[in-house]
Amino acid sequence: MSVVGTLIYQYLPLVVAFFILQKIVAVFKRRWELQWTFKKFPGPRPHFLWGNMKELTGDYAGLVRMADLAHLYSGAYPAWTGPADAQLVAVKSETARVVLAGADPKDEFSYALMRPWIGDGLLLSSGKKWDRTRRLLTPAFHVDILKNYVSTFGTCSRVLVEKWRKSTKAEEIFHHISLLTLDSMMQCLFGFHSNCQNEKTRHPYIQGVYEVSDLIVKRIFNPLHHFNFIYFYLSSNGRKFQSACDAIHQHSERIIRERRQLMSTEKPGDRNIDFLDILLTAKDSDGVGLTDKEIRDEVDTFMFEGHDSTASTISWCLYNLAKYPDVQKKCRAEILEHIGKGKEITWSDLNKIRYTTMAINESMRLYPAVPLLSRCLARDATLPDGRTVPKGVRVAHIPVCGTSGSGVWDNPHFALTPVKVVICEVLQELSPDLEPGKEAQPESMLILRSKNGVYLNIKPL
Repeated sequence: MSVVGTLIYQYLPLVVAFFILQKIVAVFKRRWELQWTFKKFPGPRPHFLWGNMKELTGDYAGLVRMADLAHLYSGAYPAWTGPADAQLVAVKSETARVVLAGADPKDEFSYALMRPWIGDGLLLSSGKKWDRTRRLLTPAFHVDILKNYVSTFGTCSRVLVEKWRKSTKAEEIFHHISLLTLDSMMQCLFGFHSNCQNEKTRHPYIQGVYEVSDLIVKRIFNPLHHFNFIYFYLSSNGRKFQSACDAIHQHSERIIRERRQLMSTEKPGDRNIDFLDILLTAKDSDGVGLTDKEIRDEVDTFMFEGHDSTASTISWCLYNLAKYPDVQKKCRAEILEHIGKGKEITWSDLNKIRYTTMAINESMRLYPAVPLLSRCLARDATLPDGRTVPKGVRVAHIPVCGTSGSGVWDNPHFALTPVKVVICEVLQELSPDLEPGKEAQPESMLILRSKNGVYLNIKPL
């Protein structure tokens, strides 16, 4: 045996033992830091290895337990997802508002699982990078640009209404709403007409989003899959995740490539400026713009945040309007009074429907075990249960799990406008009713979904 071989044979076990010990020390250090951080927050006792994962599952029973624990521990408690991973579950909107309004570092564990998908865009970035990107994208949140989107939201919504008008059986609405929000987001943000609402097969982007969302949640609840090497090289789920991410990235890169080609041939003023134009032309004070990778990250981030969370909000709102027909009738009466039937909805129309706006917010509050995403300022209005919300009180809008205060949809108008347009278009023409025997079973994925789908009977008025 050579001298090198002898040395490797003698010292390799020591090197391996050193790295293992280093990992063990890092786990205990992280665990101690989290215990210190959460020392003032009582919560359910965690198992040393798998924490609270057996109790706080993502299914409906797990959501009910989360809500029960919220009442037991005053609305906020730590939930452990492994020996050295924990998160603060903040259920009450007033508690979540305080947590999300802070400038604390983002939870790298949860966000790291999403980074191969949506990169280091506004949702996942922090510090100077987040500040720079947010400044560059500030024009994209201007209300004048948002006003231009209302017509597109309405046009895409009417495609859905016409599909549902012909319905003769209970429809699983979440899939239809996902296609609608994908269609409207691609048109509004990127000027891309996909026609995906009329396609017979599932759009590859929608399929990719479904797959990565499901796989991320499964990974969270498998401590062994928290290690990248094990997940991506030794597990079938890791390979499926990477394949789905590749498909999503190819779709985004195609949109960006086609826009660059369009911008090189068109004349200024030929069309309204949209989000992708701002991404491609924004420059900081040094004249430096976003890289191709940064542009793709923002495209993927906004497509996820803009279509998936919005689809969840709309679907649960329609489900709750079907569940509470008296509220549905009041919303429809207000919509017909201030907008009318068959009239194209305008920006000013949306500002008139105060009761419907509050019903949208309240419909999401019926599922309290989901943290806050964005906030909207409520005016004097009466909620569906008769409570009066005084002017200046903030009401929670809750479409996404596990986000942060410096997220994407920090403009309440940007978050709620497509929701209000779709609800108005649907209630003008259709009446959603519950399908007997198919009550939705909420489950906590990256967004709030239903394990058995969201089925409604859609009847023309």
